[in-house]
Amino acid sequence: MRSKKGNSHFYLDNIKLVPKSKRSQLKIQEMSFMLIAVVLFFVLVGLFVLAVFYVRIFDQANNIAQERTLSSVRNIANSPELNCNNYKSNCVDGDKLMALSMDNNYQRFFPYSSLRVVLISGFNKSYEDMNKCDSINYPNCELIEAYNKKVRNERQVANFVAFCRTAVDNGIYEKCEIAKLIAGTEIKNG
Repeated sequence: MRSKKGNSHFYLDNIKLVPKSKRSQLKIQEMSFMLIAVVLFFVLVGLFVLAVFYVRIFDQANNIAQERTLSSVRNIANSPELNCNNYKSNCVDGDKLMALSMDNNYQRFFPYSSLRVVLISGFNKSYEDMNKCDSINYPNCELIEAYNKKVRNERQVANFVAFCRTAVDNGIYEKCEIAKLIAGTEIKNG
């Protein structure tokens, strides 16, 4: 290699090379860009992992809410608010349920987004075709809706129960039939 006096550039067969100080600066810049690229890569990988875990946690929360609804709907027929007067197991008192459906304070008491009972006469009908119970047409109806929060995304769980009510025909007696107790759980989207 030859060098000219007063000039910091090096020549190799008439090819101009970059001075050592500038080469060092380029290497530092390359390394800093590489470090930034590696950090960005790991940030993106971390975001992807967090998104996957977030979806899993949301799914688990929805499954837990549905399992809680399923376990409590099995026991709700035995609760004092709905149980028949003679404390039969798995029995819903229709008169108590009608009183509950007219009082909106119970919406906070039960952990459901909706609670309804479908009587045996409504088993083969769609929800829209059922005759909904109110204080005028009870007991000649098919659906008693205790409450409905009208959530957009709901999963329903059902349990068959004995549905008993007080009837008056040649005396007062308790008339019982089979019914389906349906409770809904709101499914939250992640």
